Formats: sequence, structure tokens, C-alpha cells
Amino acid sequence: MSENNSKKSALQKSFKIKVPYTVLQKSMDFEFENLSKSLKVPGFRPGKVPLSFVKNKYFKEILNKTSEKLIQEEGNKTFEKNNYRLAVQPKVKLLSDLKENVDLEAEFSFEILPNFKLQEFSKISLNRYISSISETDISNVIKKLHNDNKVFKKAPADRDAKKNDRLVISYKGFIGKEQFEGGTAENQIIDLGNNSYLPEFEKNLSGKKINDEFELEIVFPKNYQAEKLREKKAVFQIKINEISIPEFLKNDDELAIKMGAKTTEELKTKIKNELQRYSDELSFAIIKNQIIKHVTSAYSFDLPPSLVLREEEIINKTTNSSSTTGKEKDKKAEENIRENAENKVKIGIVLSEIGIKHKINVTNQEIETELARICMQYPGKEKEIVEFYKNNPAQMNSLKSPIFENKVIKLISEKATVKEEKISSEELNSKISSIEKEMSSHK
Repeated sequence: MSENNSKKSALQKSFKIKVPYTVLQKSMDFEFENLSKSLKVPGFRPGKVPLSFVKNKYFKEILNKTSEKLIQEEGNKTFEKNNYRLAVQPKVKLLSDLKENVDLEAEFSFEILPNFKLQEFSKISLNRYISSISETDISNVIKKLHNDNKVFKKAPADRDAKKNDRLVISYKGFIGKEQFEGGTAENQIIDLGNNSYLPEFEKNLSGKKINDEFELEIVFPKNYQAEKLREKKAVFQIKINEISIPEFLKNDDELAIKMGAKTTEELKTKIKNELQRYSDELSFAIIKNQIIKHVTSAYSFDLPPSLVLREEEIINKTTNSSSTTGKEKDKKAEENIRENAENKVKIGIVLSEIGIKHKINVTNQEIETELARICMQYPGKEKEIVEFYKNNPAQMNSLKSPIFENKVIKLISEKATVKEEKISSEELNSKISSIEKEMSSHK
């Protein structure tokens, strides 16, 4: 075995292996003998097929199979001898011809994980924000549930449309004398007060009656989502087809029964528990963000180029970096993608090292729990989702990574120096929004 480490990165390595043909032949003879015992060939009794017949007929197949096996075995010996920790699967290049009386030679090219020292967790300073659920938080949820569970009944023909009514309208929009794309709809449902349309549009629907027909002139705002319509004057021809009046449940007790609780107090308890669970998740997300930032800034080591490249490809697929214009913007976008990719790889390596050192594993029960959580997001499709994951081992395995990462983050947070601070749910949500904006700006 010879080794060549003169590569661009200290983590990129290669070595050559050589297997004498005598060793290859001995291994092949063993395969031929086993095959002769199991072959069923017309004219020969089972287990009595001559070796000469087997060698003549299956020589090439056995040569390929045995060569691959010996190359892998020799490679594994070198990996173990040098304590190489592979970052990716090695590339194997055959250097010799696969034929009789020719020694077997191959070259392994690969990347290894960097060696670095893990820092003491106690030196990491974290802020844990604790939010207690208030009566106002619970009341806000109850109000929302009342609104979500309202039903509509058709309004009398002479009743004016009011806030919270549900209207069914048809309209045609014109810029000049031409209808514009997206400006026409039939039997469109609008809940007045939901602000799903332009304020001026909704405002002029209030006070109208069933079968009213009228024209409305508006100017689209500067920041309107459809760029072609920004600051354009448009005229809408509108007809009110239906008006429905919202009817709410009579009281909280009736709401509680509808939501599967026996009493209002039981419903409030369920809401409080759910809000607390959500609050704890947000608090953990903030802790996680602090730890990720610490890892990014506190560790510095060479990164396996293949892992960075692979992460760059993933980021490119999930972002719209191609939408930037100009060479400077393109260069800046590439630099951001490279930085994000390097940070992700660094974080992954450090957290993985911590997990290995502290023997953190993901259990089948934890994977099943995560799968159940995913199923809850798609009511009625649970069976399809479970079958999809069960039939796709790679997808099932992908559930492990976030579980493993969160377990490592939890371990770090338990051993770090943590300062606790009580804040309101509004403040907690505000901190999460700030983190999301920060992460978005770095994409």
C-alpha cells in the first residue's frame, strides 16, 4: 500500500493498494468450489459439477466479484490502520486489468473529517426565555375558536353588508378599456374585515345589498404584489350575488363541547397546556439559535470540500439566487451561499462529534413519534404518509437528523451556563420573528 496526500486540502487523501494474483486466485478458487456445490447443471448430479466446467463458464463473473471484494477489504484495512474518519464515500479507481495472472491494483481517493478539540460546555453562555401563559393568552385563543367555528346564514334581501359578513361577488377589472390578468372572478367569496383584498375594495362593499351592481375605481399601491399593476388606475364592475350573516356559538360552554371538552374549564386547561408546549418550543428554538451561533464563531477548522459543495447544491435548489442581476449581485449571492454552506457543514460536524462522544442515539420510538407528528399535519392522509416513509428507507432515515441534532442541542443547553428571564408570550414571539428575519437576510 502506498499513500499520496499531496492534495489541495489536508482533508483530501488517497492511497493505492495491490493484491498479488496468487491471493486473488486463492480467493477465486474458494468461490468456484462453493459455486460447484450449488450449481444445477443438466447431466451432472447436484454437487458434482466439475471445477473445470465452473471455471471455464464463470471465470469472468467470479473474477469481477472477488476483485471488488478484495479491493474493499484492503481499503478497509488501510482506513482502520490510519484511523481515517471518512467524510464521504471514497472513490475507487481500478489501475490494473481484470484478467488472469495480473496483480490487482486500485487507488482510493477520499476526504476525511477534521480533528479538533471540543470546547467545555460550561464556557457557553446562553439566555433562556421563559414565558408563562396568561389569562389573556387563553382568552385570545377562545375568541379565535369562536370565530373559526362560526356558521353563516343568508341575509334578507334588504339588509346592507356589514363587517364580518360573508359576501359572494363577481367582478371584472379594466385598465383603460382592456381587462387585465387576475382582475376577473365569478362567485368569489370575501369575508369583510379579513383584509384579504385592498382596503378600498372592501370598504366599498360595505353598505351594499344583494344584486347591487356598481363600478369602483381604485389605484393599485406602489408595493402591490403584481409589479405590472403598481400605481395603475383600474375600474371594477362588481355585482353582489349573496350576503351571509355570521352566527357564533352562544357561549364558551357550547364551544367547549364542540371542541371535545366537557366543560369550559377543561377547554381552558387544554388550551393552556398547548400554549405552554408551543411556548417551550419557541424558547428551545431561541436557545438552539444561540448555540448554533456559538458553534459557528467559536470553531475554526478545515472543511471537507465535497460536503461544502453538496451543501451549496442543496442551498441553490432551495433559494432563488438566479433572480439576482448584475455581476456584483451574483458574486455576493455566491459568497453568501458559500458562507452558509460552510457554516452548515461546520455545525453538522461539531454536533455530530458531540453526539458521538456522549453516545447520543436516535431510537425507533423517537422516529415513530416524529412520523406521527408529521401525520397530524395532514388529516385524512396518515396511511399514505406512513406507507411513503416505510417504503422509502432514505426518507425514513432523514427523520433521524433533526431528532439527533435537537438531542445534542438539549445536552449542550443542560451543561452550559444559562441565565433565565421571564417574558410575555408577545415578547417571545417577537424574538422568534427577529431570528427568522435575521436568518432570511442571510439567505
